[in-house]
Amino acid sequence: METSTGIDAKQRLSAKLLKAVLLAACVLGIAISCVQILIDARQSSKSIDSEAQQMLAMIRESSIQAAYRLEPTMAEEILSGLMEHQSVHVAAIKIPDEPELAVVERSLSTSRYRQLSDYIFEPIRIYRIPLYKEEPFHEYYGELLLAIDTAYHGREFIQRSLIVLVSGIFRAIAMALLLYLIYSLILTKPLNRLIRNLSQINPDAPGSHKLPMPKGHQNNELGLWVRTANQLLESIERNLNLRQKAEAQIMRLSQYDYLTRLPNRKTLQKHLQSLINKPSASESNIAILCLGLDDFKSLNAQFNFNAAEHALVKIADRLRNHIGNKAYIGRLGEDQFAIILSKITQPYEAAELAQALLKQLIKPILVNDEKITISGTVGITLFPDDGQEVDNLLQQAEFAMIMAKSRSHNRYQFYIATIDTEIRQRKKLEMDLHEALEHHELSLVYQPQIDFKTSRLVGAEALLRWKHPEKGPISPEMFIPMAENNLDIIPIGDWVLESACHQLHEWHEAGFNDLRIAVNLSAIQLRDKNIVDRINYLIHKYQIPPELLEIEVTETCIMEDIELSSEQLNKIKATGITLALDDFGTGYSSLSYLKQFPFDKLKIDKTFVEGLPENKENTVIVEAIIQLGRSFGIEVIAEGVETVEQEAHLINSGCTEGQGYFYSKPVPNEEFANILKDWKNRPSTS
Repeated sequence: METSTGIDAKQRLSAKLLKAVLLAACVLGIAISCVQILIDARQSSKSIDSEAQQMLAMIRESSIQAAYRLEPTMAEEILSGLMEHQSVHVAAIKIPDEPELAVVERSLSTSRYRQLSDYIFEPIRIYRIPLYKEEPFHEYYGELLLAIDTAYHGREFIQRSLIVLVSGIFRAIAMALLLYLIYSLILTKPLNRLIRNLSQINPDAPGSHKLPMPKGHQNNELGLWVRTANQLLESIERNLNLRQKAEAQIMRLSQYDYLTRLPNRKTLQKHLQSLINKPSASESNIAILCLGLDDFKSLNAQFNFNAAEHALVKIADRLRNHIGNKAYIGRLGEDQFAIILSKITQPYEAAELAQALLKQLIKPILVNDEKITISGTVGITLFPDDGQEVDNLLQQAEFAMIMAKSRSHNRYQFYIATIDTEIRQRKKLEMDLHEALEHHELSLVYQPQIDFKTSRLVGAEALLRWKHPEKGPISPEMFIPMAENNLDIIPIGDWVLESACHQLHEWHEAGFNDLRIAVNLSAIQLRDKNIVDRINYLIHKYQIPPELLEIEVTETCIMEDIELSSEQLNKIKATGITLALDDFGTGYSSLSYLKQFPFDKLKIDKTFVEGLPENKENTVIVEAIIQLGRSFGIEVIAEGVETVEQEAHLINSGCTEGQGYFYSKPVPNEEFANILKDWKNRPSTS
């Protein structure tokens, strides 16, 4: 008779001896498992501490930057990365004598093992590390706090413990059975052979060497043990291979950006440090280039998140393919890349690479079946001339890029010492601008627009002003590009539109029914797919005849995306709104888009009005623009009229309207109301 395992019943162990062996095995298995569980508990406790310290160390540098810059948004993004770890309960960045810069929090786990795991590991463990720069002044910026919910680790420990307990018992039983076979059947020869083969097993590849089957024991317990052992060895090798692959993947994820597959900031720092540490580093220069994409946030606003990521991957591939083996490229942040160019002899080599990258970058890419163009700006710093610390070099390259971007796009900028101060001041001003609307620091002023034919005041241009509580008035040329760069221009632009419409409604109520108001629209607002609905809502809310609301856009604004601009402007025009092309003559001045876009008016930039009529070059340009407007049936208004001679020349040349200091500087609404009354009482000319 045979059992279900295929072993002859006559060859089975006696029931009495088997019971004794199993009982001893269970006791031994439980005892060994308890010891393993105690060891595992201690190791799990250390693992919780180690994991927490690793998480703190991973974000320490970026947290220092956030605390140093006092940037809550950046701090929240840094801490949000920690929330990918389920064990994180609370993470916070604290600064001295101030509320927390940023705090993220998750509720405690409701694990069914919670009561037992809390007893073993404590419910919450709290870790803190100070935030300070070690060099050169040891400045203290605050504290990074992390609270770990031990329930996740506790649940895994308890589950492991159960497995250890059960597997320990089974292992002990298996071992007892093996010992029973050895001593009861006296299989010394096959046992010695098995022992020799066991000693030849490679722990790193246990499945590559199988135990031989002893002759005559294929169908008994020894044969079963050999088959099972070989299966276990194969299983161990499979699991070992899976673990090695998982560890390799984890290592790669820790060193490379998940989206672009480029080296991440940490890997870039290691590579740069290795270049600096080379003995030959002192004899050659290293250039660090920080390439930042221009208006990438607006791309996120224009398309969905996946489309923006797709564009970023394409850009990364293009940069990587162009650079090849000439330099080392990695991703610093959302829209920033770092390029490390080693062994250069002259700074111009870095400049040439920057120019080549910008040229590659500006080529159109296809996103959602739509061609878009993304420019970039590059900051360059040099080792050892600008510094020798890795973090400082990367920061200096980023500062140079930010400063270059504040001046214009699609250019590069070398680092200079004064940039640090300028960047700090600019960052502070950007933070203040973010709150300027809420603190009622923004206001509108109005400049009259005069009809040359009737000598009547027919319109007003609404101009934005910012009065900083400490610095006083800030130039629009400074703060408007800031607002466009960080997308504050969207709420600010909405406020300007509504305030201008509200003011025009009040003037109409006061009896100036034919007065028109002009409002500037930024490139980001023009790309907003809700802008047409917003304008429609305002003209109905304030009962404004559509033709008395004039929307002004610049040439550079519409040239960023001609197809989308044409679509948006035609939708705006369909509402009856008046469209004006601002600063005409300073950009492309192309006849093709005058035909393509439904403009009602051209505005001659004030730089061409200066010096009229003595300046012959400006005279030719102004007369050409006026003639161009006539050819297309478009009215022409001149900005910057300051003298009676300029006005006379413009009128004689056929210009239809003018505005400038000759009539009035931009003034608040109360003063403008007085100007309206004065002009209303003047006699008109036909």
